[in-house]
Amino acid sequence: MQHRGLFRLCGSVVRTRKLRQRWDRGELVDLEHEGDVSTVASLLKLFLRELPIPIVPEPRRKQLALSLTGYADEAEVNQSLREVLCHLPDENIIILSYIIHFLSRVAAHSQSNHMPVKSLATIFGPCIFQ
Repeated sequence: MQHRGLFRLCGSVVRTRKLRQRWDRGELVDLEHEGDVSTVASLLKLFLRELPIPIVPEPRRKQLALSLTGYADEAEVNQSLREVLCHLPDENIIILSYIIHFLSRVAAHSQSNHMPVKSLATIFGPCIFQ
């Protein structure tokens, strides 16, 4: 969480590719011991980018963007977001919830990792909303 430039610094392309190939073959991959922080971060971004169907697919992405505009207060925005997100498959909701929780923890350490919310959104927005 406190690694400087977490998600902004690219990991080794060769190591990322090798870990991905092993993962794709169904091998047990111990990311904690076999990959450095930047390589594991690159692997996560690659995984999200290459999902056959994005976590938030196109029709829901447009609805989500619309749900964030034109409301008077936070309660209305939250209700509108719930209405859009409830139409996502359960698996997508689980992944999205996990990613948002994880990234909020990363952002909480922005003093040391230099990754505030805006930087994380710039990196992960395209991965989630393809």
